[in-house]
Amino acid sequence: MIAKKPIGYFLNTRPSDRAQPLTLLLEQAGWHVDELPLLELIPLVLSEQDRHILAQLVAQPPRVIVVVSPTAARLGLLALDTFRINAASLPIRWLAVGHGTAQVLEAVGVSAEVPELQTSEGLIASSALCDLVVNELVMVWRGIGGRELVQESLLARGVCLQVLNLYQRQLPASSKTLWMDYCSTASDSVKKYDKLKPNVVLLSSGESWRYWRELAGERALTPWLLVMGHRLMDEVEQLTPRIRQITSLQPQYILEVVMDIAKS
Repeated sequence: MIAKKPIGYFLNTRPSDRAQPLTLLLEQAGWHVDELPLLELIPLVLSEQDRHILAQLVAQPPRVIVVVSPTAARLGLLALDTFRINAASLPIRWLAVGHGTAQVLEAVGVSAEVPELQTSEGLIASSALCDLVVNELVMVWRGIGGRELVQESLLARGVCLQVLNLYQRQLPASSKTLWMDYCSTASDSVKKYDKLKPNVVLLSSGESWRYWRELAGERALTPWLLVMGHRLMDEVEQLTPRIRQITSLQPQYILEVVMDIAKS
């Protein structure tokens, strides 16, 4: 029996602990999928400033806590546990960047709002942040360097910020080896990356874009690129027309986008 030719080739660059649902859905729909994590999240030890902020959290709660990822939610809740703070009891408005992040919070009894557009722009446009007035306090749970656009927007409006840097992001060493394996297992003329059209790469952040260029070099702009957020879209579309902006990382939504690409 002759195997059915895949619709195309998709490179799933989500972190290892988040990649499987998307991989399975795309494979079921007829795509060939390889996983190449572009981000590895490394927990950080709380700084003295962070510990001071958390120690004052009950007495001086912020108006809103913004949580930018499931990892930020898990590590932030662990930090609260260190100070024996019950997150669900805090008189705080919670804002999660996506449903996965909200689910982590909901598991401990915290009801979090999720913006319709699950990006930095969506956070900025949410009622939780739009309702703020000058000098109100907002806390952000994030990784180092993450969601700078959100912070820039809030500071420009006179909002006071407390930022907890809970993890750092880096390119996994294993992914460098994996990419070299992909590129060396066959001659250029038959590599699945080049042979299966369309080929699509998911880029969920500015960091993943930078690491993708570092790995792929001149080949970075060959496939269709799915990018998250207006800022990254503005940057990458100056380099290639083979680009689609996405507004969510939900597997079903991404499947719809790549199937549309396959039809074009």
